[in-house]
Amino acid sequence: MFIKNLKGFKYPDMEIVRWFFKNKLDTLKNEKVLEFASHNGNNLSLFANYDYECLGVELSKEHYENAKYNFDGILKYKKFKFFNENMLDFAKNYKNLNAKVFLIPNVINFITKNELKTLLLNARKNHLYVYGGGDFSFFFLRARSIKDHRYKLGKTLENGSFILNNDEFSGEKDCLCTCYEEYELVEYLKEYLNLYDFEVIMSENINVKNKIFIKDSDIIVYGKIK
Repeated sequence: MFIKNLKGFKYPDMEIVRWFFKNKLDTLKNEKVLEFASHNGNNLSLFANYDYECLGVELSKEHYENAKYNFDGILKYKKFKFFNENMLDFAKNYKNLNAKVFLIPNVINFITKNELKTLLLNARKNHLYVYGGGDFSFFFLRARSIKDHRYKLGKTLENGSFILNNDEFSGEKDCLCTCYEEYELVEYLKEYLNLYDFEVIMSENINVKNKIFIKDSDIIVYGKIK
């Protein structure tokens, strides 16, 4: 593998890596994984190494093209398909994908809480992941917490969202931002995805941008959905 030739991120989210092996996802055979906000395929590359069929949904045209380039031209994977689409539209319009693993990392902070509920409802209604008849899927989500430095750093909107018009350092100025409390996020997932057998952990670190210290704070939830 020629890591230096990959376009974009070079490796998966380390929390996904830990979760993957902790839950023995490396032992599953002929399964399918679906990721919303798949970026350049960096997370899905881990699954591709274990012969999963990989489906990635990415809004950015650049990241979408990088993913195809990395999987086809550099990594030489065969079982994959990337979609250059808005994940909200994708969840509404696609049906019966029946993925055994469902990933939503680092993206729901860019949509409202009502949009999140709709996304989860459509993913379930349209059978984007496996459930029913005693079957289940593995689920991973990473979201921004209210302890993040961006929280309320701008114009407040309804239901806990805001526009980052006062954010000069994180690269998200004027973007929509939605932060969550742990219990709140878990309740959404239990209600709309039937989340169970789950764990919740906090991930916090300090980044330095233009000599300004920025605290990133994320909630990570992983478990099973049925």
